[in-house]
Amino acid sequence: MDKQWYAMNLRYLRAEKLAPVLKSSGFEFFVPPKVTNIVFIHSSRELIDDFRTFNVYGLRTFYMYSRTTLNPIIVRPAEMEMFIHICSVCDLPIVMTERPKVKLGDRVRVKEGPLAGLEGNVVRMRKSKRVLIGVGDVIWAATAYIPPEQLEIIE
Repeated sequence: MDKQWYAMNLRYLRAEKLAPVLKSSGFEFFVPPKVTNIVFIHSSRELIDDFRTFNVYGLRTFYMYSRTTLNPIIVRPAEMEMFIHICSVCDLPIVMTERPKVKLGDRVRVKEGPLAGLEGNVVRMRKSKRVLIGVGDVIWAATAYIPPEQLEIIE
């Protein structure tokens, strides 16, 4: 049973109600800050399906599906690690559940500081330049302002 990061929609449930149940059931999971209806669960699909079927708490979760493949969205480990890292080191990361309506700029890598190694696209949001990363085409996170001299362009 391969573990993968699955994006789950909580629909009529708040993440703070589901988190203790997931924890007591032994699941590794991540609840993005300021987002109440999405949770990422790191497990096998079989264990998640069993949890969803036999959940005695009556807490329902639903897979988020890709619009192109119609399969449950699986987030690559590197994307998930970077997303969790941004949420943990940025004081006020901007987290969005809709694809940003901005023109993506240069692909960059952060050279120094707590986000060193982060790769993403430069965007202008709230009047300052930030680095934006996508997580499985489900959720996006933008860093706080990063000075241009701390960025290197990736060809």
